[in-house]
Amino acid sequence: MKTYKNIITAIVAVMVLSMASCKNDKDFLTENQKALDESNSLLNPAQFSVMSASMYHYIQLFYCSADQTKDAWILGLGTDVCFDPRDPTSKYNNWSIVNGTDNFSGDWWSWQYTLIKVANTLIAGAANPAVVWPSDAAKNAAIAEARYFRGFAYRNLANAFGGVPIVDAPVTEAKVDYVRNTRDEVYKFAQADLIYAAANLPLTTTQPGRVVRAAADHILAEVNISLKDYDGAIAAATRVIDGTDGNYSLVKARFGARAAEADKNYYYDLFVMGNQNTQTGNNESIWNAQFAVTATGGPVLGGVPGTLTRPLIERMMWCQYWGAAKLGYPGTPTDTSGRGVGFVKPTNYTNYNIWKNSGTDIRNNEVNIKRKYYFGADIKDGNGVVIFKKKDLIPKSYLTTREDTMLFVYPNWAKFGTDKHINAVPDNGYVRNFYVIRLPETYFLRAEAYLNKGRTDLAANDLNAVRGRAIATPVAAADVNIDYILDERARELFGEEFRMLTLTRLGLVYDRTKRFGSPESAASVQQYNNLMPIPQTAIDRNVGATLAQNPGYK
Repeated sequence: MKTYKNIITAIVAVMVLSMASCKNDKDFLTENQKALDESNSLLNPAQFSVMSASMYHYIQLFYCSADQTKDAWILGLGTDVCFDPRDPTSKYNNWSIVNGTDNFSGDWWSWQYTLIKVANTLIAGAANPAVVWPSDAAKNAAIAEARYFRGFAYRNLANAFGGVPIVDAPVTEAKVDYVRNTRDEVYKFAQADLIYAAANLPLTTTQPGRVVRAAADHILAEVNISLKDYDGAIAAATRVIDGTDGNYSLVKARFGARAAEADKNYYYDLFVMGNQNTQTGNNESIWNAQFAVTATGGPVLGGVPGTLTRPLIERMMWCQYWGAAKLGYPGTPTDTSGRGVGFVKPTNYTNYNIWKNSGTDIRNNEVNIKRKYYFGADIKDGNGVVIFKKKDLIPKSYLTTREDTMLFVYPNWAKFGTDKHINAVPDNGYVRNFYVIRLPETYFLRAEAYLNKGRTDLAANDLNAVRGRAIATPVAAADVNIDYILDERARELFGEEFRMLTLTRLGLVYDRTKRFGSPESAASVQQYNNLMPIPQTAIDRNVGATLAQNPGYK
């Protein structure tokens, strides 16, 4: 949100005004210590809004905190869907080196507890009778926003780590005796927060990226599944799907900035820059992290060092065919080729297996997954004879080295890049907002709840709502199981859903990685990797009690 960008300016202004109000040097130098806390720094709705903006900033960091593979961790790095193609020995290719010092999962832990800290401060501050609220509804909405983020953070922690310490109020003095609550206790705590949020958040907002009621019900549906409250999960998801929580629907027609281009389709439109927010007419979007260069997005302060202050999704997820001299390319990325460097590659499961017999599924056509690559110049043999002409299709037989298919040529998913960058600058020219929650996932959650109740017919209906939009063959009720739902999640949501958390929630990291992961990941993953390691720093600092590590990690 743009609010957090004004925090520093506001602080400077307050300092200047304070200095100007001093009557003399003696007054200026007189020490008057005051503790800054929720009792004196949160006194009106504007101040609550400024602090809440920091929570949205941390959502941005989920997608833009580092270069190379780190930002892919939450998307399923080293599991069934993707891996690091450059180094077979790297972390999550090699699960045996994942432990309590892992900064990928470790930062996830830290970010969630930071969200919780801010949320607790806001919730406590709202109880201060000195705060002037325009209405009870405004007060309740501010509390609901904070409770949404707290519930969301505890869901993220419980999914990834299992039971974790519940901190339900601001911590005002040193505390080193935390103990782990059970996983169910954490889910129940999150459930209560999300129920409150779903009842008190607004249905709509004019501020792109701000959470609304549907976001709370979506996360509540998942938490209810984790608590085996399948009826509650179905009810929460249904409120999103049936219009109770707002006007949401699957996109089935061209829309947005490039809708007039005949060679694209409406699924492609979902990922065109400028098309993600509901305020621009995308009724499939429920919650987005804001990155577009607008009043509510732009550079991510505290993100990737240097000038790379936007998500590196194209760089991370696309292959580097523009740099393959063997294929006739000069090593210079262009607007149409993008700036992929192959840090993360989809597995064979993601690129091929889930698309077997896909038929007319538009998610797998050349518009949405580029599979055909062409020579960038005439290719000659050792005698100078042209064996391939510029723009000839590159045959598989010409890709003979590991580097050819692990770095230079593999399917590029259009959702991760563009053929028309801002100002035709590939490196910094793909800046779109990121879906945190998109409506198809709500259908998948309800399908999962129906499956757990034994209603495979209703689960199939929900899966087919999404598959029908994609012009894919309907699934029969007899074929619906958790594997099929995870396959459909990969087809629709690869690179969007928190795949790592989906698999840890279900206890299927080991099983799915063993069956579908890269050879290195499949060989090294262990049963205990179904949960992530508790950060060793948290364990070491907690000297007043034992903060137990998850079994299996050293």
